[in-house]
Amino acid sequence: MLKRFTLVTSALLLTFAGAAHADDIEGEVESVDSDNQTLTVQGITFHTDDNTDYDDGLTSFDDLETGQRVEIDFDYDGERHLATEIELDD
Repeated sequence: MLKRFTLVTSALLLTFAGAAHADDIEGEVESVDSDNQTLTVQGITFHTDDNTDYDDGLTSFDDLETGQRVEIDFDYDGERHLATEIELDD
């Protein structure tokens, strides 16, 4: 019984070990890099892609400017922060 429990537990840990961690952050845009489609908020560089959603006055990456207050929903995969949604913070 203990051996079976250990095997099941190990399998579950391996299944979820590589899963991305979702979170959110609010702050002022410190920099925008159009060439790499990244922005920096609170010292963290966020990558964007074709799946990034823009809301509350933002329609695309091109609308982002330094000094704007934003809220970013993102996934962290252990290597980089990928913005899933960016909106202006009220």
